[in-house]
Amino acid sequence: MALSGTLKDFGIADILQLIGHQTKTGSLLLKSGRDEVEVSFREGNVIFATEKNRKSNNFLGTMLLRAQLVTPPQLDEALQQQQRSLKRLGDILVEMGALSQPQLAQMAKLQTTETLYKLFRWKSGTYEFSQREIDAGKSTFDPIRAESILLEGFRRMDEWPNVRKKIPWQDATVKKLQELDVRDVPAMDDGGLGLDGLDGGGGGEGKPTERHKAIYKLAEQARTVQQITDLSRIGEFEALKAMVELVDWGYIGVVPPARGGVAAMKELAAGGRMLARSGGLVRIAITLAFFLLTFFLLHLAGPAVGSSRAEHHALKGAAARLLARGQLLRLESAL
Repeated sequence: MALSGTLKDFGIADILQLIGHQTKTGSLLLKSGRDEVEVSFREGNVIFATEKNRKSNNFLGTMLLRAQLVTPPQLDEALQQQQRSLKRLGDILVEMGALSQPQLAQMAKLQTTETLYKLFRWKSGTYEFSQREIDAGKSTFDPIRAESILLEGFRRMDEWPNVRKKIPWQDATVKKLQELDVRDVPAMDDGGLGLDGLDGGGGGEGKPTERHKAIYKLAEQARTVQQITDLSRIGEFEALKAMVELVDWGYIGVVPPARGGVAAMKELAAGGRMLARSGGLVRIAITLAFFLLTFFLLHLAGPAVGSSRAEHHALKGAAARLLARGQLLRLESAL
């Protein structure tokens, strides 16, 4: 099947629906500006999606690190092994015992789905589908039906503006306002907490689901919205939506990050502490004393009753020299 064109004529939803309906196997290449995404299909199901200019925060290793599934030394060792063996990073971490196979599948699937759902925001671009054999071993998770991606993509497009309107800051912090029983939340080991490990969706009539309780459990006082999202392993949209509903139900509150005057006062205080540590206050005190001394000498050099004109000119010359020297000292200090 030859399929190519622009996204203005044939949208991403139409492309996914056609490939899924005809159960095609092959590779779909999509481009929009500098962005380029390749989606691999097997019998109409998505098995992998890769992004050419993927940001470092969305690398699999970085995602594992932010989710606290691996430690920095473990990741460094795995990256060194990858350079020598050219094996996939996830496989190396599993062989090292730093990561379990279910955890790898969970994070690889999350990386793929987050890449796919970004495509629904593209307004323009090109696409080209090449029908060819795809190695099933390329994926570490179960194939995703194209129809499910379509439904989820449309749902996110509808709900995303409202979610972002209520929590627009990734660096905001949270605080718990009332208790919520989280004893029935599954453990986070072996992928228990993730896209498929918890019942999802919104709670009926303000009743929290396991997903809400998992987010509540992670909502420690010092953690930011971004940190809670990373630790939840359910993706940005699902984590933020759960937080919004917990806020609406009164279980948690979101504290906006410091901005404007508050941030300026904090920066000023920090600058004052830094200035004190560097001896800046001492220099300011010396400069102030110098100007007070100059003012006092100028006052003495003023015309006095009974003084001769020569004395008066001499005093003015001394004051001028003193002022000139003061200007030089200020210039040297500024330089």
